[in-house]
Amino acid sequence: MVTKNQKKLLLITLTFGLLFCFSFITVAQEKEIEKIKKFIKKKRVNAAYIMAGQNVTRFNNLNIFLLQKDYPPVSENYLAYGIGGHVIHNKFIVGIELQRFVEKKRITAKEFNTSILGTYSLLNVGYLLYSKKGLMMYPIFGIGLGQLKLRVRENNIHSFEDINSYQRGSDSKTTGFLTNIGFGLDYFFKFKEKKRGKNKLVVGVRLGYIYAATRSGWSVNHIRVDDGPTTGLGGPYVRVIIGLGGWVEKLIKIAISK
Repeated sequence: MVTKNQKKLLLITLTFGLLFCFSFITVAQEKEIEKIKKFIKKKRVNAAYIMAGQNVTRFNNLNIFLLQKDYPPVSENYLAYGIGGHVIHNKFIVGIELQRFVEKKRITAKEFNTSILGTYSLLNVGYLLYSKKGLMMYPIFGIGLGQLKLRVRENNIHSFEDINSYQRGSDSKTTGFLTNIGFGLDYFFKFKEKKRGKNKLVVGVRLGYIYAATRSGWSVNHIRVDDGPTTGLGGPYVRVIIGLGGWVEKLIKIAISK
């Protein structure tokens, strides 16, 4: 039988134990923040930017399936836009990018219409091959995750008065791992070697190929299905970037100050 004094002693012990753990975690966090601060104080070339360009995807299997069902095939050329950023430490490059396709609808005289929407995120690494007066060139290798959404809608809306009409359709999606192989070229305007981490305007170009490494199958209207065409977001791409140098450090400082 546990007495009142024993309960009080247990409660006091637990309280001091929690306070000790909290203090230990706080100190550990402060040490990590100090390490990050020391890291970002060193001047490194870095930039944050917006990206826009063209993706060519390989939807052969999907389009064969759609044609067999008398649905319009989806387009294989898409405008893409997104954001990204990278840091160059010595000659090693690490960066991220988030991309989204501009949705294209195939509206025809057939009974149903189709459209495709794709999104993906990548973690990229590279190695600086050439750097002179703000011009930088490097190969890129990346891994990430992509999602493809297929929308099928009945072609029975012809007027705003049809907003209450019943419309058959479905939303299907598939996700999978992606790999990225490409080449980057950046130019920092008025680049100053002594202010490597604080250079301003940067423009650049990205060329490469995205390979759909794995696919997780399909879900239709949030219901998992075992069959479905094998397809993904693989294909060549070209990007144009424009942004500002020094933003990566600013974003890290804002994140750790909260």
